[in-house]
Amino acid sequence: MLIAQISDTHITTPDPAEPKSLARMRALATFVAHINAMDEKPDLVIHTGDVTHGGDPEYYDIVKSVMSALSMPVFFALGNRDNPANLIEGLKDLGGAGTAEGFLLYSVEGFPVRLIAMDTQHRERNIGTTCSVRLAALEEMLKDAPDTPTALFMHHPPFEVTTSSHPFQFDDTVLADAFLDLVAHHKQVVHMFCGHAHRPFTVDLETCVATVVPSLPPDNRIGDYEPGLKDQPLYQLHRWNPDTVRFETSLHPAVLELKGRAAESG
Repeated sequence: MLIAQISDTHITTPDPAEPKSLARMRALATFVAHINAMDEKPDLVIHTGDVTHGGDPEYYDIVKSVMSALSMPVFFALGNRDNPANLIEGLKDLGGAGTAEGFLLYSVEGFPVRLIAMDTQHRERNIGTTCSVRLAALEEMLKDAPDTPTALFMHHPPFEVTTSSHPFQFDDTVLADAFLDLVAHHKQVVHMFCGHAHRPFTVDLETCVATVVPSLPPDNRIGDYEPGLKDQPLYQLHRWNPDTVRFETSLHPAVLELKGRAAESG
């Protein structure tokens, strides 16, 4: 099983008067073309939120027009800049998304690792949160398949990203601890895929590994990168290793000249 992960695309209507809007569209289009050109294509793509920068319906129409060219399904988590209803309606044909108890929280079945999209949107602030309703819904989903390896994907990391100047992006440490405690009690959870921090980060949470992918477009990316990566769209590949019961994660630039090399190094 091979997963490509992107995050924080912050798409709006392309406007020549707003160079960032054009650059972000180019980054997304380049990623799609790059994935389609790979010799070994991912089984699916996950987007860990801030798909758009404002959540307007037309923004999701733009995302759909670009990402519908992919030959594999795409599944989305909810970022703080997204609108849940518009995201579901605008992007439902790319892979499907659903709700539980009114939150964008759903499972993706049919792969060696089950995936669950977790809703961490605050609704009133840019930082993340959870609540008893969301945690109860997540627990019920996890109880449905206790023996199936499972990975969660979400926007806000419920842990400290220690390389950031704002390392903790949940509104309440008690809620974050409750989230992590729930995950720890379900041993089938092998990974947590996150976004929001705009930088790469990995932490071993003892019961599972958690990773953060940098933003796909370079203009809003933070952190230090190897030469040649700074100005390129970036994504992560996660290859499932059933022998170790872990994902092997690697960072890649989305440039067409690298056809085949991402698969070889993944």
